[in-house]
Amino acid sequence: MIINVNMIQKQLIIANIILFVVSFLFLECSKIFRIDQEKHWIYSFGHNWWFIVALPSAIWGSLLSGAYSLWKVNEHKSLYFIFSMIPLIIFILILSI
Repeated sequence: MIINVNMIQKQLIIANIILFVVSFLFLECSKIFRIDQEKHWIYSFGHNWWFIVALPSAIWGSLLSGAYSLWKVNEHKSLYFIFSMIPLIIFILILSI
């Protein structure tokens, strides 16, 4: 069985970036419900999702995908590594702002 490592790696990188972006958008949209007493649970859920699920998944996904890129990908290792580190880089930029 021949496994196309490049295709799998591209899918992992895209899935990790999409998870990070969608979770960040959900976090930002949940801030609308911060003041509303009836819908405050949406705000709480958004922040809980971000800190407990999305952020660790994106960071570990970036680190594992980057390591996998350096280990398995034969061509364009640096390009795959940089793209797999995008969620981690964006998170660091968000913290520094």
